[in-house]
Amino acid sequence: MYGLEMSNDVSELKEQLSDQWQKVAIDLIRKGVPADMVFESLLTVGLAGHVELHGKDLTAGKLVAIAEQLSDQVRREKEALQEASGATKN
Repeated sequence: MYGLEMSNDVSELKEQLSDQWQKVAIDLIRKGVPADMVFESLLTVGLAGHVELHGKDLTAGKLVAIAEQLSDQVRREKEALQEASGATKN
């Protein structure tokens, strides 16, 4: 029904799920649903499900870890841009 092949490999199953969610999101966007609404609703539903399964504390901790990871990525990208900018001035 969803094109998922059940596997004992967790990473493979996660990848398949991610692919399916992306296909659903793209389909909705092509049908005219604004992208920000699509992804906000996916995030809201996902977080609600995570809280239901794991509780608020674990979910909050996971969100903090994700926020820190994003912050690190932004910092590294900023540093790379600064280096590239400096290299082109020489």
